[in-house]
Amino acid sequence: MAPASYFLWMVLLFLVTLVTCEFTSEKCQDLGFTTNLLCSSCDELKQFQLQSLEDNCRQCCQQDNPGSTQQLFPGALLEVCG
Repeated sequence: MAPASYFLWMVLLFLVTLVTCEFTSEKCQDLGFTTNLLCSSCDELKQFQLQSLEDNCRQCCQQDNPGSTQQLFPGALLEVCG
């Protein structure tokens, strides 16, 4: 096999693997992960000795948006009717 065709086969194999490596949302929910899981949360698993969950976490997480800012409020008012 020529080196160029070997390279193309390797690229094709890589792309197929890349596309199929993420879990479906149903599979992630079965594993206990929510649909709004951020990848930065997967980094925190190490401090709780939960490295065994990290691979699944990475396949279910959404990339963090570094441009988004969290808005914190000083308090809230909860009204209970009834």
